Amino acid sequence: MKKLHIVFATFCMLAIASCGSSDSSSTSNEPAPAPAPKVEAEVEKYWEEFEISATGNTMQDMMFSEKNITVEEGSWVRIVLYNEGVDAAMIHNLLVCNFGTRKEVAMKAIEAGADNQFIPNHKDLVAASDLAQPGETVTMEFEAPAKGNYEFFCSYPGHSQMMRGYLFVK
Repeated sequence: MKKLHIVFATFCMLAIASCGSSDSSSTSNEPAPAPAPKVEAEVEKYWEEFEISATGNTMQDMMFSEKNITVEEGSWVRIVLYNEGVDAAMIHNLLVCNFGTRKEVAMKAIEAGADNQFIPNHKDLVAASDLAQPGETVTMEFEAPAKGNYEFFCSYPGHSQMMRGYLFVK
């Protein structure tokens, strides 16, 4: 009987030993090498740049120097707004909105108030610049929206009727 136990124990040890792998790298306690980091290629942006002056020192004379801007869909647009005014009331910005919504967005801009730079949180607003005090320059950047027609205007109270133009996206 004792002989049977020894044979059985030997058989079990051989069976357990044969289950291991002969590949020494898989039984190593060293951690697996980290995967190589993914490198995302930075896509170069195509920029279209415009300079627009806010001119005039009275409510009757104020206007943007450009009435129409045309850009390519998906391009990046940079608009530099020069406020050439000197009168304290000649504070300007530039908002871009969906075509036909300028009056509604302008009303919401007034409600947004000076604390929000007269920039409303509105579904039809595409892009907006900060306010430019007389003599200041501000820059706005945004990705051109889908093909179509858009409007731009100054949302400072009382300015949206005189200071406006069109953005055409081709």
